[in-house]
Amino acid sequence: MFKRIHKSISFFVFVILATALTLPCSSNDENSLFVDLWYGDHQTFGRLGHSQRWINILGRVSPASNIKSLSYSLNGSDLLPLSFKADMKRIAEDGDFNIEIARALLLIGDNRVEIVAEDNDGSAIRRVATIEYVNTKKSWPIPYTIDWSKVDRIDDAVQVVDGLWTLTDHGVRSVGRYYDRILAFGDATWRNYEVTTSIIFHALTPPNSGPNNTGVSHAAIAVRWPGHDDDGLQPRVKWYPLGATAEFRIGSGLQQCRWRIFDGKREFYVESDRRRTIKLGDTYRMKHRVETLEDGRSHNRAKLWLASEPEPGDWDIERFESGDLPGGSALLIAHHTDVTFGNVSVVPVSVNRSETNVD
Repeated sequence: MFKRIHKSISFFVFVILATALTLPCSSNDENSLFVDLWYGDHQTFGRLGHSQRWINILGRVSPASNIKSLSYSLNGSDLLPLSFKADMKRIAEDGDFNIEIARALLLIGDNRVEIVAEDNDGSAIRRVATIEYVNTKKSWPIPYTIDWSKVDRIDDAVQVVDGLWTLTDHGVRSVGRYYDRILAFGDATWRNYEVTTSIIFHALTPPNSGPNNTGVSHAAIAVRWPGHDDDGLQPRVKWYPLGATAEFRIGSGLQQCRWRIFDGKREFYVESDRRRTIKLGDTYRMKHRVETLEDGRSHNRAKLWLASEPEPGDWDIERFESGDLPGGSALLIAHHTDVTFGNVSVVPVSVNRSETNVD
């Protein structure tokens, strides 16, 4: 009973907190800095497996206007700088940070991550996070299911790559609309599989109206993900190579909504001929299947339908491609959309031999 009551109010509490954290902290000095860790002072990675090559520690320092510098150290190492200015990419607002650490640098067991924020007057505050790293040798289980009503912490079921998320009665909801808010699950051993979830669209930043929404607002399921690629930035923003990203694009006025599948090298995409109108608040189901055919090409397919209706037999969109990654985790992505993802089911699939020679 307590868990149900807690989840029924959790979204509203998180929204209030997220808003409050953009304001000066209550103290004798209204400009004193406060470091908030969105997923707590103790976080665990690797318990189920390793969904990517990095771990991500997310949070915000407020008031952002008084930050002179922001840095962190791992297990007593030298301080490394952190980005904290909105970059129209992974840093959504001034004061946000994403500490991205290679798993290879972590010790098995507890790791100490110290965050140091210096204000404009030269004073520094420190916040310490304990990062427990489980260097499990087992693969992330498949079939894999997530029943959000049985999850106490979001990061017990997925790895949060970007963004502030909260549990609700209907699933896991993004707090704040911005560039690629991402949840990851699975690992490199996942090759041929199908991801199904439900989705509720609550609001969106219309295409071309927000900072760097690339003319697109969407919710997506990506497959065969290894983690952001090294590009020298903090945090890294190069999201490819991967398998493929099936994006359900939301058109202006919620009309002309359609699928597109981006290849794993960001070179081209295909769009569905089918257009439809989406209603905010309705529950839909979405599915993405990926499999490697005998001739080496990957076959990606996606569909979306109203949850109140039977699943259609046909796919909304499909594509064949060569040269993508053979395996990797799955992602749920909200790009400039406020959405709730519901329960998740991942099942392995067998290659359909009859499709091997399809052009």
